[in-house]
Amino acid sequence: MKFISTLLFASLAIFSANANHLPTTDFGPGCLNFQDDGSWNQVPDFVTNDPFLVAPESPFRFSSDTRFPDQAVRVGATGELSASDYDWTLGIFDTKAQNGGAIYEAWYKSNDHGTFATTWHATSANGNKHNTFQIVISEAIGGDMGEGNNVCFCYGDMQWGPGNVHVASSNSSDHTHVDFSGGTYQNAAADNSLDHKTCCFHADKLKQLGSSADFASLCHSRGTEAGSNGDPHFKTWHNQHFEYHGQCDLVLTKDPDFADGLGIDVHIRTKLVRHWSYIKNAVIRIGNDILEIEGSSVEFDSKPHYWINYESQGELSQFAGFPVKMFSQQGTAVTKNRIEIDLSSVYPGQKIVLSTYKEFVKVSFENANEESFGTSVGMLGDFNTGQTLARDGVTVLDDFTDLGHEWQVLPSDKHLFREASAPQFPETCIDPEDPRGDRRRRLDGSSIGEEEAETACAGIKDELDRKDCVYDILATQDMDMAGAY
Repeated sequence: MKFISTLLFASLAIFSANANHLPTTDFGPGCLNFQDDGSWNQVPDFVTNDPFLVAPESPFRFSSDTRFPDQAVRVGATGELSASDYDWTLGIFDTKAQNGGAIYEAWYKSNDHGTFATTWHATSANGNKHNTFQIVISEAIGGDMGEGNNVCFCYGDMQWGPGNVHVASSNSSDHTHVDFSGGTYQNAAADNSLDHKTCCFHADKLKQLGSSADFASLCHSRGTEAGSNGDPHFKTWHNQHFEYHGQCDLVLTKDPDFADGLGIDVHIRTKLVRHWSYIKNAVIRIGNDILEIEGSSVEFDSKPHYWINYESQGELSQFAGFPVKMFSQQGTAVTKNRIEIDLSSVYPGQKIVLSTYKEFVKVSFENANEESFGTSVGMLGDFNTGQTLARDGVTVLDDFTDLGHEWQVLPSDKHLFREASAPQFPETCIDPEDPRGDRRRRLDGSSIGEEEAETACAGIKDELDRKDCVYDILATQDMDMAGAY
């Protein structure tokens, strides 16, 4: 199916999202990232133009009893999508319940997978609090949205209420209207909280629901990807990227309550090379099992280098009761391996991935949410606030050298690596001398320049990952480093 991404609104000209003020909002799986990349088109002024968007060239099955008309989709200022003939209406958050001062700004886009999205950005309540949310619709059942779904309600930072969620059709007996009365949507403990939630469903299913509790069963906290890799870059639970180039063992994350009390510890070991460092080893403990992984600089070495409970290359089909899969890149000079720990039996859709690229090790927590890592601590920061905290859980450390020293592995963290490597506490982490300044000096005499590095990394979608890739190439003077992403 092909969408016609065209705005029809009286005789006004078409315009696109070329402003520089758009924030980046990662709405998570099933949704579309909202970002200032030129792909989003702004819906014109709601009050004077009553905007609507052209629908697909051919009818689009939205549910079993109605079709998307081949005319238009109306975008409402108050968080609604509806058919041009009002045969159906989807309401993600009704802002009419808030009196005065509302500011409405909406953007739309489609992709090649038959998916159409509208994002309402920073709708305000009396000018002082703002909500950001998105509706995604598709004729496909599954695909981008997960099996069985053709609608996703995606909530970003929700700062105010009340509001309501509803889907209605022209048949007044065949609809649902779920009210969310009161609440601030910032209180994660509130039963009606929509803050940073994603709710994906088939349109027919929502029509069978009649209460906020039933609707809440379709929603889950948004997953995120966090971790560390390479020339070591750290990505916090809130997608903040930073670097720490010291040499020592570091607590990446830990939580004694993980997986119903099994507990988790993830440590990384960094090695200093001139004025930068890289992750040489990583080790993870869940319950009584311990898994360590190491990279390799040997060409055509397609064998993963790991130790399970200190046994080299031991049987590894499961880890602490979780299924494990291993992948190796065969027949290439570059060593690239991956071990996936599938957490779905406790945390649906989540994985911990330990991977290597040459001698560089990467640790990723895929689709993590508050349920799985909401109380974890370590280098990746606080899951709920995004702050990088000291061990006291209160002090915010914005200097990442201080953060690295704070989360050096201590005897109380338990030593999980099979071998000790200097420095070990009470010796402190070894820091390079002015790694940023040395990077600038290295560029003057390097054979690979910044433009070449940017070209090699151009295919990486995430802007911050792309910058990390450029840095790695310039630091190592190795164009192959783009393959680590």
